[in-house]
Amino acid sequence: MTAVAFTSTMTQNTSEITCGFISQKDEGSEAPETSVAPKVPNILEDLGCYLNSQGTENIYQTIKNVEVNVLEDIELRITMSISNIISCFWFFKESKACKLSFDSENRYIASLAFSQIKEGQAGTYTLLVTSKTGNYTVVVPVLIRTKPYFRKREKSDSIECISESYPQPSVEWIFCKTPEKSCPYKRHEETGEIDGIQMVQHELFQTYIWCCAVNVLGRECTSLFTIDLNERQAAPLPELLLKVGEPLLIRCRAVHHNYKFRIQLSLENREVEQGCCFEGLEYQGDLSAIRVQHVFISAAERNDSGHYTCSSTAHPNQTALVTVLEKGFINITDSKEDFEIGEEEFCFEVNFTAYPPVRCMWLYSNKTFPCIQSYSVDGLSISSKFCNHQHQSGIYVFYAENDDTVVTKKFTLYVRKKQTLASADMTCTQVYRVLSLEVCTEEITEGIQNFLPERRSLGSWISSSALYVQETATTFSVECCANNSAGSACEKSFINLSGTTSQLISLCVFFLPKQFKYESQWQMIQMIGPSDNEYIYIDFREFEYDIKWEFPRENLEFGQVLGSGAFGKVVTATAYGINNAGDSVQVAVKMLKEKPDASEEDALMSELKMMTHIGSHENIVNLLGACTLSGPIYLIFEYCCYGDLLNYLRSKREKFHWTLTDIFKQQNFSFYHNIHQDQNSR
Repeated sequence: MTAVAFTSTMTQNTSEITCGFISQKDEGSEAPETSVAPKVPNILEDLGCYLNSQGTENIYQTIKNVEVNVLEDIELRITMSISNIISCFWFFKESKACKLSFDSENRYIASLAFSQIKEGQAGTYTLLVTSKTGNYTVVVPVLIRTKPYFRKREKSDSIECISESYPQPSVEWIFCKTPEKSCPYKRHEETGEIDGIQMVQHELFQTYIWCCAVNVLGRECTSLFTIDLNERQAAPLPELLLKVGEPLLIRCRAVHHNYKFRIQLSLENREVEQGCCFEGLEYQGDLSAIRVQHVFISAAERNDSGHYTCSSTAHPNQTALVTVLEKGFINITDSKEDFEIGEEEFCFEVNFTAYPPVRCMWLYSNKTFPCIQSYSVDGLSISSKFCNHQHQSGIYVFYAENDDTVVTKKFTLYVRKKQTLASADMTCTQVYRVLSLEVCTEEITEGIQNFLPERRSLGSWISSSALYVQETATTFSVECCANNSAGSACEKSFINLSGTTSQLISLCVFFLPKQFKYESQWQMIQMIGPSDNEYIYIDFREFEYDIKWEFPRENLEFGQVLGSGAFGKVVTATAYGINNAGDSVQVAVKMLKEKPDASEEDALMSELKMMTHIGSHENIVNLLGACTLSGPIYLIFEYCCYGDLLNYLRSKREKFHWTLTDIFKQQNFSFYHNIHQDQNSR
């Protein structure tokens, strides 16, 4: 029997127009030497353009929005397989001619770059293209997220909270120690928008004051920096960080039973410049008085850094530190990076300080996991834990970024596991021989060759041992045992050496980690010579997945389950734009059941890599795409409208002839009696 492997190049139908955007990030010099780069800077992210024609217009819309942070550098990029373009314009508030270039496939590219994008640049961008074959419109929404901040309201002794996010957020004032949504002391303010900036105002005498802005991008909160003379100050000094050009607002607050007291804010024991401060006084029900004094600087400079002291004629002084930075930072605390664990519970932990606030994630085996941040009382020291490793050995990466820098920290996890068959991490050295007609057992000490262990993958070693025998019994059994600190395993084989005087009779191979109940069996045989036994096995677990097969999971609309097994299922679905933009195609989606382990995901990824390696062919059920990012793994195949082959064969079993003699019987062949005893007739 000869196995033949074939390859072909995938040829997917592509849209006339594709949309993408590039986020240009500085990886920063603060990254530790042990860092690895889980993200490639300046990568083009596909926005999923689809054709939404209206009449004779060719209108393309994006499935994803462009979601960026204020002051981020980005580029919108539209690629067009259109010939004879006559004109091209970007439109946002006003029209602007676009500059066209060509890619390696000679397609037109229209780009629009933003250097430190501002809140006023958020909105819907439209590309208008005119060619000899028709008119085309591409619509791209650009959304901006930013934390709200405080400043003094013009011509008023009050402050306002400003959120520059887009779309327009709703704003809440929260008067609890932390800005939890469950806080009972909060007030929702009527909001107004001026040139894309969200502004609300409030008179402020509360002990704790937060401003929270909420829109489709999430919820962001900022605390009013306060030195409260009635609150016991924690050590070290409270600290406020901001960058050059950001507004600085500090509040000094004190409560006293007699209103006849004064308060004062000073910088490094000198009065703050005149015109920057404003005061407020409010009486409480018990006739005590609350006094506040605000220092406000509309655009902070480096020389505004220092120790700000709040003093009172009725209270001890308290001081806070303000630091104005030229550039933001992320500093990760040095910590242990290599861990070896057994079955005990374990979590990675990263401690860091940062400004501005960071966005972070955890990465393992080309998968991303959410990053949950915990803040200290001062709000500057941050920690993140990751416990969802499922006891899988490997390299885990913590990734964090803010508007100014990107840092990563790499961890290595080794997991000790109990041994099962074919599961050990040291050379097999104990070999026993059991003669077939005797009950005695002896340990073999000669004719054994142990090979050096080889690293198979991180945390996994493959070890082997060979046994050579001479002039021994023709039939016997050999048992090979391996052991390590986690346990032992044995393999027994029966050997028949009839007519052989010297032979390599056994090769025993063990590896770590243990094999799971559902392990990848996807291997392909590739011929390397003219003889039937000249071939190699291709194991796809080590292959790279080609990201060009990635399909937006939000473009799948699932239907009924077509079939299921112990570990996975196949579901019918409608895929929008998988072949051509605007088209909908019925497909079959293969996926794992809930809470799969790493070996099951590895098996499905091996199948995916093999199918992409094979490519398309008319005689197989072809792969159309896959979803591997930000969620469970989906393999998208052609839908077989007539069902599966097994049930088809079973339904037609009466029409098949099992043997040649069955045919003769059915047809009443006259010569049947002459051949039915022929042993070759079957």
